[in-house]
Amino acid sequence: MNNSFDFSSFSRQSSKGIIVNYFIIFYKSLKSSWVLIPLFFTKKPESFSATKIVLGIALILIYILVRSILLYLNYKFKVKDNNFVLKHGILKKTNVSIPFSKIQNVKFKQNFIQQLINVTEVEIETAGAKTVEVSIKALTRAHAEALKEVLFSDKKTENVEEILIAKPPTELLQISPFELFKVSISENHFHSFLLLFAFIFSGYVQLKDLLEDLEINNKLDVLVEENANSLLHDVFLVSILLLFAFIISIIISFVRTFLKHFNLNLSLKDKALEISQGLITKQHNIIKKEKVQYLVVSTNPLKKIIGIYNVVFKQASSGKVKNNKIIKIVGAKKNQISILKDILFDEEIDENQEIFVPNKYYLTQMYFRSFLLLVIFNLFTLISINFLFINLIAIPLVILLINLKYKKSYFKLHTNILEIGSGQFSTEIIYFELFKIQHIKMRQTIFQKRKNVTDIILQTASGKIKIPCINKSLAIELYNIMLYKTEISSKSWM
Repeated sequence: MNNSFDFSSFSRQSSKGIIVNYFIIFYKSLKSSWVLIPLFFTKKPESFSATKIVLGIALILIYILVRSILLYLNYKFKVKDNNFVLKHGILKKTNVSIPFSKIQNVKFKQNFIQQLINVTEVEIETAGAKTVEVSIKALTRAHAEALKEVLFSDKKTENVEEILIAKPPTELLQISPFELFKVSISENHFHSFLLLFAFIFSGYVQLKDLLEDLEINNKLDVLVEENANSLLHDVFLVSILLLFAFIISIIISFVRTFLKHFNLNLSLKDKALEISQGLITKQHNIIKKEKVQYLVVSTNPLKKIIGIYNVVFKQASSGKVKNNKIIKIVGAKKNQISILKDILFDEEIDENQEIFVPNKYYLTQMYFRSFLLLVIFNLFTLISINFLFINLIAIPLVILLINLKYKKSYFKLHTNILEIGSGQFSTEIIYFELFKIQHIKMRQTIFQKRKNVTDIILQTASGKIKIPCINKSLAIELYNIMLYKTEISSKSWM
């Protein structure tokens, strides 16, 4: 590690940041102004000249260049008294000061342009911000690593060289391309199928007029009518189409998985977890382990056969977290998850701990709600008898999903950790340390009151966790235990 970086006084990012700023502004301008392009074609050709067009484009490009340079010159940062200090802005000047203790995670990113000019973007995130609070667009990798070491150090920053003494990370997980392939084929392809369907449908809508002009629609109708009596032909055709759609869905899932999680590596350095992944856009997340609110481990029947799991690190947030902001690793083995739990939690989790399941009323509640929706659906479809045949598939599917959800719902109370299971086709397990509870409440409907059951809602810094429909006596006991554990703990939840 290069120890020559001085963070005690204001410094700028690499001068290559001008190039990064230029392409970002150019892309945003193009994205926001494309709607004006049709107006260009509505004008008479004689009202434009090559000179005017070239001059207009040149002025826009010069404006973008000037703005990029000013952004670079006015973007300065330093470290002072265990605070990260940032000044930025052209006309409107902004000063930001973030204590090290409030930093939730640091992310390194490299898009195609940043990889091409060999710079790294550094994002600093805190729990209270809905968006990234600090984004330094262009640092050398050595500079970025040095800044990360200082921000995640428990030491005072006067002696920067002492902080920057390199300690080799401990590798916990490394996913090969073959492992990524196993992850992709075991993913939920329903999402990819919907994307494919939406793409085909939107394409059909766009080409509908063209098909009518060419009379292709009429030809297809005649073809369908001629083969309407051939049930075997119809079944064969539908099977081929479904198989084709399924294969395309797998390919889409593989491409998405490969691009996002390529070269996935998880390691531990000091008290921070470091996660690297990505192909076109490379990402390197650094998370303080004490900032992880709870751990979510998920799998599905196919993943379970292969022996792999997905892991999500839930952190404090001020609202709903976008999918691209969720920190997730895929393809983890059971022993790797055990190591991860040992790192994050002080307590060893006993797999043989007593299991508590929801009251049977939970089944009744789900059946009532689901079949009420089916009845409403059938009332709306009485105009067409064909829709009623959907029930032949819908009713058994609803029954299956309800029973799976009930079967997979449980909780275990360890000494200081709450384990909560849920899911239907997939299985999801939450591991949550009790001292991080912010608020507990018991919620009971008038129907639950008759059955003497209640829900427990746990409010955490990362959202709500629900324990559904348990006996009230057990709920009160659990409520008191969790409240007691929270009050006696001297640990900080952030």
